[in-house]
Amino acid sequence: MIGNMLPANLKVYRLAWRLYFGRASPLTRLSCAGRLFRGRFLSARAPISTMIGLTYRCQCRCVHCGMELKRAAGQELTLAEVKGVIGQARRLGAVEITLFGGEPLLRKDIVEIVAAARDLRMLPSIDTNGLLLTKDLVARLAEAGLGAVKVSLDSSRPEVHDRLRGSPGCFEKAIAGIRRCREAALPCVISTYATKENLENGELGRLIARGRELGVDAVRVLDTTLSGCFLSSPALLLDRAARSRLAGLIEPGFVFLENLASAKKLTHPVCSAVSRRYLYVSPVGDVQPCCFVPLAFGNVREKPLREILSGMWGSEIMDYGAGDCLMNNPRFREKYHARIAAAAALPLREGGKQ
Repeated sequence: MIGNMLPANLKVYRLAWRLYFGRASPLTRLSCAGRLFRGRFLSARAPISTMIGLTYRCQCRCVHCGMELKRAAGQELTLAEVKGVIGQARRLGAVEITLFGGEPLLRKDIVEIVAAARDLRMLPSIDTNGLLLTKDLVARLAEAGLGAVKVSLDSSRPEVHDRLRGSPGCFEKAIAGIRRCREAALPCVISTYATKENLENGELGRLIARGRELGVDAVRVLDTTLSGCFLSSPALLLDRAARSRLAGLIEPGFVFLENLASAKKLTHPVCSAVSRRYLYVSPVGDVQPCCFVPLAFGNVREKPLREILSGMWGSEIMDYGAGDCLMNNPRFREKYHARIAAAAALPLREGGKQ
C-alpha cells in the first residue's frame, strides 16, 4: 500500500534498483555508480547499455519478428569473443549488458557468459521467449549473477500467443518459466508490444493484468517498429487514438514504454540509440545503432568497439532526433527503406554503403 503512494520518480528508481542493482554485489554497485557518474556529469560519451545478440537461432517464427531479415552468413561470436565485447563495453563506460537473440538461451555457454559479465562488474539481463527456462537453468543463471529476465508474451490468451509465435505450447512454457523465476527470486519482466488492435480491444490491458497476477516485477511495452516482418507495413504504426490509449496504460514503476528511464506517461519512446545511451553488437559481431536498425558501422572482429562507436556516433545517423524510433522516422525511411528492402543481405555496411 505504501509503495502505491510513492511519487512516480521514486517508483521508477525502486524498479530500476530491483531489475539492475538488486542482485549485484556491493563492489559492482559502486563500480557501476562510478561509470554512471562519469557518463552523466563528466561529459564522457559513454553508452549506458550494450546489447549483444548471441545467436539468430530461435524456436519461434513470430509474425512480428523485428529480426526477420536477409542476413549475411557468418559464424556466431565465440565465448571468448563475447567476453571480449563485454570487456570493451565496460571500458567504454557501459554498466548494463543485455543478452539477446534470436533466443539467447540456445547458447550452451549462456551461464558462462552471464558469469563473465558479473565478474567484470556489469549488470547482465536476458531477453527470452521463455521456452528453455527450466528450474535447473533458472537456478544456474541466478547463481551466475543474472540481474533480471525479460520474457516475451504477446497475449493473455494461450491460443493467440502460440499462433503469433508459430510455436504450439509456447504460452504455457513461458508462463512456467516466469513462475520459476519468481520462485528463484530472480526479477522477471513481461516484454510485449503495442498494436492498434490490442489497444482497441483491450488485450494489452488484460495482459498487463495477467502480469500483475503472476507477480512479475514489471511489464515492458515495445512500440510497433517498422523493421523485420513489419519493414514495409507503415499502416501498422500507432495513430493518435492508439497512442492515447497506450499512455493510459503506462504506470511508472510497473508498466513502462521501451525503457524505464522516465516517470512520465510517454506516448512515444525515446530512441536510446540516437540518445547515445545504447549500442548493439550482432551475433556475428556487427555494430549497429539498434538491433532493429540494419546498418553496420564496423565489426568487432576487425576493429575495436571504441573506434566503431566513435564512427557511428559521429555519423549522420545521429542527426535524426531521439523523439522517434529510427525505423519509424519518415526521413530515415525515405533514405534507407528501399535500400534495406532490396538488399541481398543485411546489415548494410557503413551507414548503408555497400
